[in-house]
Amino acid sequence: MRSRLALICAALLSFTLWMETGAAPGMSGWSVVAPASAQEAERPRISAEDYAEWEKIAARAEEALGSQQASDAAFESLRSDLVTWRSRFQVEESRDADRIATLRSQIQALGPVPEEGMSESEEIAARRQLLQEELNSVNAPVLTAEEAYTRANGLISRIDSLIRSRQKAKLLLRGPSPILPSHVLTAAEDIQKVSRILSAEVSTSAHLRSDVAEFRKNLPEIAVLLGLSLLLLIRGRLWFRRLVDWMMLHGGGEKVLVGAMLLSLGQVILPVLGVILFVAALRATGMFGPSGEGMLGAVPKMGMAFVMARWLGQQIFPRMEKWPTPLELTRHQRVRGRFYSSALGVLFAVAIFVQTMMSLFPLETETGVVFAFPVIVLAAICLAGLAKLLIAHGMQRQGTGAPEDVVDVDAEESGFFSRVMLLTGRACMVFAVAAPLAAMAGYTRAGIFLSLSPSLTLAILATVSFLQKLSMGLFDWLTGRQKASAEGLLPVVVNFALIVIALPFIALVWGVRKADLEEAWVHLQEGFTIGDTRVSLSVLFVFAIAFFGGMLATRLVQSAMRASVLPRTRIDPGGQKAVISGLGYLGIFLSAMIAVSVAGLDLSNLAIVAGALSVGVGFGLQNIVSNFVSGLILLIERPVTEGDWIEVGGVMGTVRKISVRATTVETFDRNNVIVPNSDFVSGQVTNWTRGNLSGRLILPVGVAYGTDTRKVSQILQEIAEAHPLVIVNPPPMIVFQGFGADSLDFEMRVVLRDINFGLGTRSEINHQIAERFAQEGIEIPFAQRDIWLRNPEALHRPPPAGTPMPMGPPRPDPDPEFPTEDDT
Repeated sequence: MRSRLALICAALLSFTLWMETGAAPGMSGWSVVAPASAQEAERPRISAEDYAEWEKIAARAEEALGSQQASDAAFESLRSDLVTWRSRFQVEESRDADRIATLRSQIQALGPVPEEGMSESEEIAARRQLLQEELNSVNAPVLTAEEAYTRANGLISRIDSLIRSRQKAKLLLRGPSPILPSHVLTAAEDIQKVSRILSAEVSTSAHLRSDVAEFRKNLPEIAVLLGLSLLLLIRGRLWFRRLVDWMMLHGGGEKVLVGAMLLSLGQVILPVLGVILFVAALRATGMFGPSGEGMLGAVPKMGMAFVMARWLGQQIFPRMEKWPTPLELTRHQRVRGRFYSSALGVLFAVAIFVQTMMSLFPLETETGVVFAFPVIVLAAICLAGLAKLLIAHGMQRQGTGAPEDVVDVDAEESGFFSRVMLLTGRACMVFAVAAPLAAMAGYTRAGIFLSLSPSLTLAILATVSFLQKLSMGLFDWLTGRQKASAEGLLPVVVNFALIVIALPFIALVWGVRKADLEEAWVHLQEGFTIGDTRVSLSVLFVFAIAFFGGMLATRLVQSAMRASVLPRTRIDPGGQKAVISGLGYLGIFLSAMIAVSVAGLDLSNLAIVAGALSVGVGFGLQNIVSNFVSGLILLIERPVTEGDWIEVGGVMGTVRKISVRATTVETFDRNNVIVPNSDFVSGQVTNWTRGNLSGRLILPVGVAYGTDTRKVSQILQEIAEAHPLVIVNPPPMIVFQGFGADSLDFEMRVVLRDINFGLGTRSEINHQIAERFAQEGIEIPFAQRDIWLRNPEALHRPPPAGTPMPMGPPRPDPDPEFPTEDDT
């Protein structure tokens, strides 16, 4: 699939850049230079003759850069030679690295050089001088290679800067306007010229006896090829379309979906094969000359551009509701999306045809401008239509679309993907408006770039979306669980890898050179230096493999301990979990140390920096560190284990999970409370069920004054002893607390077998107390207050003379037996 994507991008990108480079750029055969590979290490050393040849190439590069008269193709060829020499210098730099390190270690083992005025033994001095001379001898070629490497790298950077500046200048170069009538007439004359050339070639071949004889000889082959090609072009796509529809209608599950997605590729393969057979049949006639053969060479690219664009439109805007698609659109919107995609395929095919014609025939610049303008305008219209669909999807996902456009969309789900689609649609709309305006003003190259580059980007993103859906379906099929890809980490990694793979193709579409990508890859492999250690992509890869290998071994050991070893010991479940957690932390530490050692990372130079940072980190993260240490203490000492009923910091509930930073406590309201582990170590914790489940329950009871207190004590004692959860040793205790404000206060103190049933036991004993007191005629009082008025006659005393009368309407006479608020 990736090779097909590379081919279509190369074919379609050719017309986008034909005015800039004059040739169709290729995308295959990337020669990425890997530093210090095994094959390069076997190369012979660079001799003096090699350095002399290098000096000639470097001088030629300096001269070309100074004059800046060479073409882009010449600079690219020169750059390729410089990259080859740079790779040789890089190998030379690291060839004797081990020997140099050994010699330096030997010199350091002899101790420091004595200061002035101090002597050293002759044997040590002679040995030191011998080792230093050997080190200088070995290190001399390395220093020479480093100097040459630096020079080559600088020349490559200068060439890249020059080519990029030329590309920018060409893109912004203003040419003839395509809307002038004179330019249209020039294009018409060039079309007639091309027709005459092709007709002359065909006519010449038709009058040659050898060509006619060859045509008659190949006539059966031509008939067979034409028949097969027409069959595949007319019926091939329809066969696979009907097969996919039948599978989706009569089957279900991820297996059927994956099979249907794979079979849908037949809608691309068979039509393209038909186009190739059609071209082969035309070539078998022998009636085409050099120009005709060149035009026939572009036909397969044109067919692939159209077929691929139409197939991608069917994947993103499917006809069937059950087909997976990243966009939530109505049926009418999907029809429009398929139309725009197919139209762009036709336009790309036309663009390839025009580019091929411009490269084969001596045509005027105005002709290319006139032919490019309708392609730019129509491509901009199609791009604007697709942009509207992307914007509609983003608006619908965010719940801001029109009511008639909404299709079963969860209004609450407006995530990252929706925002990306919305921004992409708006950017494409801007490009669609700017491209025709730039072309009309004479900036034809900018118009081609602004119209076709976004369209190619959408095609690449559509291909990535299809591959992501296919990979997720394969994952669900292999795991045998529906929607397993939504929960697993592997599908996320695969989808991310597909996006990373697509980035170079998108960069090529937007004008990045293949050499720029190769240079970025070289710098990524070279890495960066920390102290005396170089961290590169290969080092990080080895580190990741070693670390995740250690983590996998740790998980296996934890699983074996959990399933086989710990269950046969006398360690309680809480202790078993503590052992497994400790093994996990130990495994992480050992995996990191082993990975650092295997990758060859020397982090000793970071000790001072790490020490300085640890002080600041200690102040900033002291609470987190405190909770972490407290969590380790809880796992080791185990004062609290999972399932205990505890009370800490005003929170009472059952311990559900003990992690490194905090502990989860489930209250009786079924709420999860996250308690920092430091509260368990520094604060007061009540563990009701640690050691045993028994616990004491205290029930206060009040009776009315005048009640026989001993009879009350006897009744409460009988109720307590009769309850099945109350243990008899120690026996229940009934305490006469004293004389309260409203009642005679008693307390029933009992010890339960299981304190977890304390609330139910309290409720049941209170019911029994109420029933027995009612049978025995014992009153349970409630709070009462007697109010005594010291001067009740003052309520009816008239006010003193001179007291102002209240304003307002007269009030009715109150009932003398019920004084009002004013009377009081």
